[in-house]
Amino acid sequence: MKRSLSLAACAVLAASPAAHGRTIEVSSGESIQAAVDRAASGDTIAVHPGTYAGDGGLALVHVRKSGLRIEGARSAVIDARGYRYGILVGEDGPVGADGCVAVTVRGFALDGLTVRSAEHAGLRLTGVDGFSVRGGAYLENGAYGIRPRCSAHGLVASNFISGHRDAAIQVGDSDHVVVENNAVTESGVGAVIENSSFAVLRHNQIFGNSAGIVVLVRPHLPLPVTDHVRITENAIVQNDLPNPVSADGGDGIGAIPSGAGILNAGGDHVTIERNIILGNDSFGLATVASPFALADPRIDPFPDDQRVEHNVILLNGQSPDRERPTPPGADIVFVPSLVDFASGALLLPDPDSSDDCFGDNRFFTEHPAGVTGGMACP
Repeated sequence: MKRSLSLAACAVLAASPAAHGRTIEVSSGESIQAAVDRAASGDTIAVHPGTYAGDGGLALVHVRKSGLRIEGARSAVIDARGYRYGILVGEDGPVGADGCVAVTVRGFALDGLTVRSAEHAGLRLTGVDGFSVRGGAYLENGAYGIRPRCSAHGLVASNFISGHRDAAIQVGDSDHVVVENNAVTESGVGAVIENSSFAVLRHNQIFGNSAGIVVLVRPHLPLPVTDHVRITENAIVQNDLPNPVSADGGDGIGAIPSGAGILNAGGDHVTIERNIILGNDSFGLATVASPFALADPRIDPFPDDQRVEHNVILLNGQSPDRERPTPPGADIVFVPSLVDFASGALLLPDPDSSDDCFGDNRFFTEHPAGVTGGMACP
């Protein structure tokens, strides 16, 4: 917990523009981008209520400068129809196994506003060190609501996010990002942590999505691990919507069962504690090997050093997804070896699962039966 608090503090300090900057006001009918272009590090762009739209393109608002703050009430609406992104911070470069996009923005804050109807993502941050995204609404932005990639020292807090095909919040190829106090619904996955390190998800309300929280290691990305993730004091309830992506939809959400509460697929040093996980159809909490390890030889598929303590995990696993390979339904599922759930074939055995543990959880069902009894946390 001390690490989590320090992460949040660092994110706020890193994202805060320098003191004594100007305030540039933007009224309905004016251009937010023009204000961004005029601004200098330390300036605040205050967006008045109204709807802001444009003719289409890469991003309705593109921030390439360090140290800017954009703020406004949720009644200040960025209508990004025709744009790939509502707001893009940094550069929209490729991300692959050969490396991440370089950091080009140091310090950015977005307080409030509503961002809706972008084709791909409401807010994308790429190559941003030190960011804060607070108090906004992200609605029906194609695949993603808020998507940091190749970024660090960030805070995503107190947002309402709904209506995204892939993930409402996706943290990818990033480190030291805190996601807290968000309400997330009607999306593919509530929150995804993939190929990232030192992430914290706490105090979020994640309900009515296809899946709740996913910790994942995907192939062919710069960092071939996901590690040091803390998932604490979240409510993950009835995430049972049909998966909006076909089951053969590549190495993304298409492979994730509908009705997943928390899924850890190959993440290391993952702590899952004091969460309420209720009524998710496929399973409440599942720990499995990364299904993508065979596609990338850099990936160690087996989850190591996971602690699961003091959670309430009830009424899950009663109607598992029939369209995707998934383990038998249960409140807790622990299958650390790489298994083809469609056929039941063992592909790669986990050489040692003794470093994973369970303690003081409230649940009814588990798979395999009795598996947590011999894995008490020290």
